[in-house]
Amino acid sequence: MDLIFADEESPSTDSLKKAPKKPWCILLVDDDAEVHAVTRLALKGFEFQGSALELLSAHSGQAGRDIFNSRDDIALAIVDVVMETDHAGLDLVHYVRNTLENHRTRLVMRTGQPGQAPEDRVIREYDIDDYKEKTDLTIQKLRTLLYSKLRAYRDLCIIEYQRDGLARVLGATAMVQTAESLTVFASAVLDQLTSLLHLDRSALYCIILPNADSGEHETKTIAATGDFVQYSTTPICSNLPEIVSQRFKEVFDKKSGQHFDDAYVLYTHAKNGGGNLLYLKHATELGKMDQQLLEIYTQSVAITFDNINLQEDLRETQKELVYTLADAVEARTQKTGAHVKRVALACEILARLYGLPEAQTLLIKNASPLHDIGKVAIPDAILHKPGKLDADEWGLMRQHAQFGLDILKRSNRALMKLAAEIALSHHERWDGSGYPNGLTGTAIPISGRITALADVFDSLGSRLSYKEPWSQEMVVQALREGSGQQFEPALVDLLLANLDAFTALRLQFPDDIDTEPASGTSSH
Repeated sequence: MDLIFADEESPSTDSLKKAPKKPWCILLVDDDAEVHAVTRLALKGFEFQGSALELLSAHSGQAGRDIFNSRDDIALAIVDVVMETDHAGLDLVHYVRNTLENHRTRLVMRTGQPGQAPEDRVIREYDIDDYKEKTDLTIQKLRTLLYSKLRAYRDLCIIEYQRDGLARVLGATAMVQTAESLTVFASAVLDQLTSLLHLDRSALYCIILPNADSGEHETKTIAATGDFVQYSTTPICSNLPEIVSQRFKEVFDKKSGQHFDDAYVLYTHAKNGGGNLLYLKHATELGKMDQQLLEIYTQSVAITFDNINLQEDLRETQKELVYTLADAVEARTQKTGAHVKRVALACEILARLYGLPEAQTLLIKNASPLHDIGKVAIPDAILHKPGKLDADEWGLMRQHAQFGLDILKRSNRALMKLAAEIALSHHERWDGSGYPNGLTGTAIPISGRITALADVFDSLGSRLSYKEPWSQEMVVQALREGSGQQFEPALVDLLLANLDAFTALRLQFPDDIDTEPASGTSSH
């Protein structure tokens, strides 16, 4: 017997080999107590793939139903046909297959009265896996039956696991495809992988960038969690654990992902000539099935990774262009580039404190530097006039809001459309006395209300061609006086309640040039 079934001791799948040795659940349904005793004796010491048996007994069809209702891990049920009724066993089979919709458990009918339920009819009409006469099931044939049915049950479980795993892969891929930044994307990938395969939460997501000047490759860590969180803001080659660096180099040189005993390293080629590296630790060695699921999932998200990388690069380029244009405008007005940076960051803080959605907050931050873009159409003589503007000059100066709209409105990009809105509305006043349209209260777009306050706050504390910087006390007093007149009161309250955060921006981004104040004052 041992020689006949020796091959069964070696698992056919890695996943089962690595799984805990949970016993195989076998259900015996028969109204004859002696049948239960003989069957248990025949199966004493039986093992399949290193796991023993858990034998459950039911002495009626109804008792069998109760056990099926309470257990979902029954691998094999050996069911008598005639028990409390002549067809109690057949009724139980119908219940398992059709009511419980259990098509995984192997069902074998065993009868001592073959004429009561002819074999051909039972096999044809009922979804069973075998039909045996009790006198035909010798000890050896019974054990042979178990090897066969347990193997079939195991294979069905593997198929279901693979099917469910692929479904989870598709769902997880959809989750990460909604990410809009590499950092958010990397975090989403890690969460989904943990859910899929119960991996260690320690991971590194890195990108490799080609250096056009040196011809070498630069590396950057964009996300790190778990044991690697300390490396989230450092270059990849500087101080990563030696084994991680070695594996990254090996994978990058081969341009192919690789499985290790305690980790998986994904490599995907990037369109810019660089690449993407994902280092995932796992507590135990993955079986072949889990490796396949991991590879399928990471290959799917790699496409999204590349697309997000490209989108982020485009967004960064767009932001650089915005700041370049804003710096050019501020240079004409003799302000510094630091002014637009501080205004942008002050807008971000205000928008977040005001409770705006994160996407809208970031748009306002990135669009606000163009609030004075219309001043490119204003003559230098007016922009640089140290004294007060006359009526005609002031009339022309006021037109810079409309000029800004005219310059930016041609674009359909969300950033430029919002910048156009800010350019037009940031000189409107809460009480309706502003320009160009005399809007009042909440009729003024929130982007314009926020930018107006951030711009004035920073300008009052800055040295300009026509004024010295005001003290913090003077700035606070001016904002309080402007609350409800020039500015929305709620925004002023938020700024003053968080004044340290706003004043810290000047220390973080000081003016890099000194502008000598001229005599006289200016109201533009």
